[in-house]
Amino acid sequence: MKKIFYSLFALAVSALALQSCEDVPAPYDIPGSGDKPTVIEPAGNGTETDPYNIAGIIKATENLNSGETLPEKVYFTGVVTSVKECSPSYGNATFYLGDDIESTKTFYVYQCLGLGNKNIVSEDEVQVGDTITIYGSITNYNGTIETAKKDAYIYKSSRNGSSEPVGEGEPKGSGTLEDPYNSVAANKVAAALSSTEQSGVVYVKGKVVSIKEQYSTQFGNASYYISDDGTSAGQFYVFRSMYLGNKKYSSGDLLKEGDEVIVCGKLMNYMGNTPETVQNESYLYSLNGKTEGGGTSDAGTPKGSGTQADPFNVAGIIKYTSALDADEQSSGNVYFKGIVSNAKEISTTHKNATFYISEDGSANNEFYVFRAKGLNGADITSSDDVRKGDEVVICGKVVNYKGNTPETVQNEAYIVSIKHNSEPGGGSDGGEDVPPTGDNLLGNGGFETWNGDLPANWKTTSTAGNATLSKSTDAHGGSYSVSIGYTASANKRMGYKETELEAGTYVFTFYAKATNSGKCQTRAGYVPVKDGSVGSYIYGDYVDISKTEWKQVTYEFELKEKSTVCLVIMNPKSSGYHESQNILVDDAKLIKK
Repeated sequence: MKKIFYSLFALAVSALALQSCEDVPAPYDIPGSGDKPTVIEPAGNGTETDPYNIAGIIKATENLNSGETLPEKVYFTGVVTSVKECSPSYGNATFYLGDDIESTKTFYVYQCLGLGNKNIVSEDEVQVGDTITIYGSITNYNGTIETAKKDAYIYKSSRNGSSEPVGEGEPKGSGTLEDPYNSVAANKVAAALSSTEQSGVVYVKGKVVSIKEQYSTQFGNASYYISDDGTSAGQFYVFRSMYLGNKKYSSGDLLKEGDEVIVCGKLMNYMGNTPETVQNESYLYSLNGKTEGGGTSDAGTPKGSGTQADPFNVAGIIKYTSALDADEQSSGNVYFKGIVSNAKEISTTHKNATFYISEDGSANNEFYVFRAKGLNGADITSSDDVRKGDEVVICGKVVNYKGNTPETVQNEAYIVSIKHNSEPGGGSDGGEDVPPTGDNLLGNGGFETWNGDLPANWKTTSTAGNATLSKSTDAHGGSYSVSIGYTASANKRMGYKETELEAGTYVFTFYAKATNSGKCQTRAGYVPVKDGSVGSYIYGDYVDISKTEWKQVTYEFELKEKSTVCLVIMNPKSSGYHESQNILVDDAKLIKK
């Protein structure tokens, strides 16, 4: 209509100016006679009854920084100017909206769901010219303002009608095994994290909405959505989660829509805009009430009063701390007890200890003891002061960190009593030394001597060694090799104990092997250690390894002066060149040239 108006206006002007030359056509290009750009003013307030127009949503989001998301979901309306993808396979659509079909200023709608917050089911569900209202989260993804991935849906469409707004539901639960988060609470907790943060270990309960990646023996994990009622309202994304018992799937029941599950693990806000579980850092705790052994899950019973005479058990201290407000500390000291399930960092440098405790020493329902002092408040002086399997009683203040991680207040707790699972060097701490023999400067390079669940000599007092190690009978030489655990989102390292080496050139070799048929790599290196703290890691090249044969890895390096170092073997995080998996290592040697 605007084009017709401007054209008639131009003809009228021409007729008045050229009455004596009616049969002469007007020049092709008269200044001011063409279409004038239409300026659309921002309108709307982002509510259901008054959604933003496209100029309005652009203005409302123009100051978002990279990685930042609007604090509230909004409604906005526009006309589809182009469709990038409308995929029933993935259940979502990506397209641009303008204030009219010829708009040059458009807004990017990325992977939004269809009407009713349900999957897109047809390739023609979104077409150019459709007038569409969107409801969802808006984020700045690496400089591009767009809807947050799978956190927006079509509320109304001129082609397909409208839907009732889908409520997000009410956040419930405290994240413990006895009181797990629902999907809405899990989304809220994860969304409050920065793109580089992870939560502590929590529990989330819900019904399976849809399955993106089913459990299989190839990767052993699964990706799926859960919610309170099995619909897409308030759904939470469980990403590449392990099977029952925190193991890779090898056999057992597969997931079905409507299954009731409890998931245990860490949460993250991927890229600052997608709440989900951390890849391979969560697992299926129960499936329709059944745990790994086929029994019914037991939420555990909080016990104790928090006094010295009647300390809380682990379930009790979790419940007590979870009842505090976000970042609120207990008013005084409380007592609690448990078994060390993971000695995360026993630091002689900082003179404190960080570890997890649980009822039975497993990774189930853990409480985080953060930078606690040693026995009766003394400094931590040895890496053997706290070990996995130790029975401990703790006294101190606790805090509900960020409202989602119950833990002790840094340096405000100490060990009241400790019963070691074994004597130093004789149990699971891996502390017993094995001297080098011949020209090999490494002792126990063949991994034949084990102290409990760790190979002798292959435990560092610094943070150089951060991988979980286990014994394997698939050996290159002798009876055993070592299996180095992995995390898909982070590099893991096995470190040889801190060793003083003279200046000179050294050759570090070992044999390595993958444990499944996926692409696999490893890397050799070392890190200087000074006063218990590591410096910069120095590595050789990535080396491809396979499941079918042992491959020798060789790394040559030079030390300019006498140095204390940790030799390290990396199990890299997943990338385009590598699929994270356990790797086997055997027959390690260090020779000075």
